[in-house]
Amino acid sequence: MLDLTQPTSVLTPPWPTYPPLTATFIKRLAEHRVNGQFITASNHLGTHLDGPLHFVSGGKDIASLPLERLYGEGVIVDLSDELGEYEIYTPKHVTYRVKVHEGDILLINTGFHRHAWYEREPDETAYFIEHPGPSAFHGSSRVASQPSVG
Repeated sequence: MLDLTQPTSVLTPPWPTYPPLTATFIKRLAEHRVNGQFITASNHLGTHLDGPLHFVSGGKDIASLPLERLYGEGVIVDLSDELGEYEIYTPKHVTYRVKVHEGDILLINTGFHRHAWYEREPDETAYFIEHPGPSAFHGSSRVASQPSVG
C-alpha cells in the first residue's frame, strides 16, 4: 500500500475560488482547561475523493463505494527527469518506461510535488497551474487496454 495523503493545515491551498480552511479556537486550555476549535473547510481541500454523487444526480456517495474500488495493483512511472512547466506527456512516455496492465492504477511522478505547500520549494502557481499534464486521448491514439493517464 502506498499512502498518498497530503498534510492538511490552514496553509493547504483550496480549490480555486473556494474559501481556505480556517481553524478558530472557541475554548482555550488556560481558561477552559481544554482546547476546542471550530474548523471550516470545503470538500475540495487536500487529499480527498470525489464520489459519483459529486458529478451525477443520484450517484453513489463515498460511503457507498466498495472499498475494493479504492485500491489495487499498480505501477509508478517517474517522468520527472523529462517534464517541465506546461509540458505534455503521452501514453508513449509511460509505456516506454513501465509495463502497464489492464486494471492497473497508474501513478505518474512529474516531480511537481516538490512545489506543494508542505515541501522545501513551495510554489503554489507551479503546483496548481504550471505542472505538466496528459495529452488529450482521441480515437485510435489510445490503446484499448491502456488505463487513463492523469
